Amino acid sequence: MKAFIIGDSHSGTLRPTEVPAPPAPANNQVQLELIGTSINPIDPLVAKGYGAPLLKTKRQVPLIPGRDGVARVIKVGKGVTDLRPGQRVVVAASPRTGGTYAAVFNLPRGCVAPIEDGLSDATAAGLGYAGLTALQALAAADLSADNARGKHLCINGASGGVGSIALVLARRWGAQITAVASQRNQDWVRRLGADETVDYRDPAAMAAIDADIILNFAAPGDNHRQNPLLDLLRRRDTPGRAYVNTTNPVLSSVTDKGVVSGLAASGGIYLKKRLAARRAGIRYRWVLFQENAERLAYVARVFADPNTPTVVSGSQPLDALPEAFNDPKGPPSPGKGVFMVDAP
Repeated sequence: MKAFIIGDSHSGTLRPTEVPAPPAPANNQVQLELIGTSINPIDPLVAKGYGAPLLKTKRQVPLIPGRDGVARVIKVGKGVTDLRPGQRVVVAASPRTGGTYAAVFNLPRGCVAPIEDGLSDATAAGLGYAGLTALQALAAADLSADNARGKHLCINGASGGVGSIALVLARRWGAQITAVASQRNQDWVRRLGADETVDYRDPAAMAAIDADIILNFAAPGDNHRQNPLLDLLRRRDTPGRAYVNTTNPVLSSVTDKGVVSGLAASGGIYLKKRLAARRAGIRYRWVLFQENAERLAYVARVFADPNTPTVVSGSQPLDALPEAFNDPKGPPSPGKGVFMVDAP
């Protein structure tokens, strides 16, 4: 069968090849036929060994990447009683559990959720990993559909895949949103529902942000030592302040130092930052992706609503996946670009 693989972790180059079909699904696994998938920024990094000591990806070489997708159930293993062959599902998988860049693949039941007819294949193809990460970041900031209305939220990196989905969810919940993005993506985040937009290259505008909750999805600088948005929160004196960061140094530290030393080093950074933030009255959290079928199903239901704006910025045939994956500029922005098996 056809798959896209990483043959070695030095070049990290994705290439098409023929591989044996997977075996029958094991207990609590689902065997899936790919309909469409996408690229997340972590995928090309993992392909070059990022986080390998913790994620164990070098044991999977040749590695089949892919964190999310839309697929159809072929078979279910023992213990899976709520899915049936032929059913469409949305997929969100960590690098520990195998990837979606193959015609057929097996995943744990916890990585998939059934989807409604109203959710298009293209939207579902780019929704899983980024959508779960966005929802987990909102939860880490203690935001939900029950309490977000009227709260002022700043999303840094709002035009990326995770940021776009977080913006849509928070807007649906009634939050007031300041979206930080490049000048070229201002219209994109406004279309998704941002109340205010800020160009991250404008220091004065960045310093004037008055949100009480900040979600940071942007790539860090200076090895996580400088954080002007967190400093901005410290200068405020309002209740309910929170700072959530998905671009934390855990995987980079593990890559450089190994599991034990890397976790110890990043854990020390986290504890120091969290204690300092707590003294200032700020809720401070890091988010690492976790599979969660129930939350994945919730994200899928939201985007099945015809009134929910799409976060898909482009669709290409699946054969275009390697060129986009190997592009040193990274996945296209804004939102999510998807790659479909049956695209014209």
